Amino acid sequence: MKKILVLSAIVLLAGCGGSKIQLKNGTGMDIETVTLTIAENTETWQNIGVDKTFGSDMAFPQAATVILLQWEANGQQWDIEYASIDSASLAERVSILFASDEMSVNYTF
Repeated sequence: MKKILVLSAIVLLAGCGGSKIQLKNGTGMDIETVTLTIAENTETWQNIGVDKTFGSDMAFPQAATVILLQWEANGQQWDIEYASIDSASLAERVSILFASDEMSVNYTF
């Protein structure tokens, strides 16, 4: 019984750490690699299809920071920078839709 309570507490605490980030490929093309950088944290994904949504549990810092998204498709590379809001670390979910020339970031609290 104690093991179940301890495991439940660990799972609950792990779920509370950081913001859940959902990214959506709105570029209209299959992407070979996507790299997301928030503050000093980086995560990379491979083979992301058109309109595919994928995610990360990367955490935002306490203050506003730059979100850098880089991707490669068909031998070309793109990157977009976007400034987060100050309270991004408090968001339950951060949704990022990106296309060749723009990025939309929405926060759910």
